[in-house]
Order: sequence, then structure tokens, then C-alpha cells
Amino acid sequence: QEYNAMEYLVYKSRALVAPGSTACRDIVALSQLSNAYLGLTGFLHAEEGLFIQYLEGAPEQLWALYEHISLDLRHTDVVLLGQGELKKPRFEGWSMGYSESNVLSFADFLEEVSFCKPVEDASSAEAIIFLMAARARIDLGICDAPNASWH
Repeated sequence: QEYNAMEYLVYKSRALVAPGSTACRDIVALSQLSNAYLGLTGFLHAEEGLFIQYLEGAPEQLWALYEHISLDLRHTDVVLLGQGELKKPRFEGWSMGYSESNVLSFADFLEEVSFCKPVEDASSAEAIIFLMAARARIDLGICDAPNASWH
């Protein structure tokens, strides 16, 4: 399959809403709708005090959304971990995937793969691999997606 120009970005931020809270649920639900409309795909992970999000799609829509996300008052200390061009999507079919620490903990993941690196020092590659691992655990049925229990 041939894809148009695509880019990705991955960021982390200090979450000011609790995972699974109504505010967090609203973020996921609205993201799923707006990303589908904009032709973007991605994955959001929420832990206590932490968001990690990966987004991919057409550059114009991607960076407009990132600017909007940067101004969102439900988190602070937004740090762009990485960005780049893509030949094909990593999260095709996921307008917005979502996980919490019950699926996989980012701190535990970093401890295992990076010899106890603190979350604050996570790299772009570590964040992307982590999100892909969380998605795989959901896809394989190892863990239920947290939003499956919200209905």
C-alpha cells in the first residue's frame, strides 16, 4: 500500500488528571473522534502523573494537533521526545489507542530495558517501543484495553 507524506511525533507530559478519570476518558473519546476525522492515528498511555503519546499522519494536521495539545490545561511540562518522517503508519487502524499501567507500566518498562533509567530521561525510541508493546499486549489479549471497561 502506498502512503502519502506522513510524519510522527512522540511526547511526554506531566498529567494533571488521573488515569481512568472522567477527564481522562473525555480525552480518549474526543481524540478517537477527532483523529479519525483528521486521518491521524496514535496511542496514549496514562499513568499517575504521566502521559506519553504517539501521533502520526499528514504533517499539517499532525502539527496543528500538537500545538492544540501543548495548550491543553489537563497536563503540563510537555516535552517533544522525537519526530520524523514515516514510510508507513505504526498504529494503523488505531484512531487513538489507550493504555494505563495495568497494561504495562512505563517506569517498570524503563527499569527492565534501560537499567533503571528514570522516566524523565526516556528517549523517543524507548517511548515508541513501550507504546507498541502496550498495544501488542492489548492486541494479543494479554490485557484488556482500559477503555473497554468504560462502556
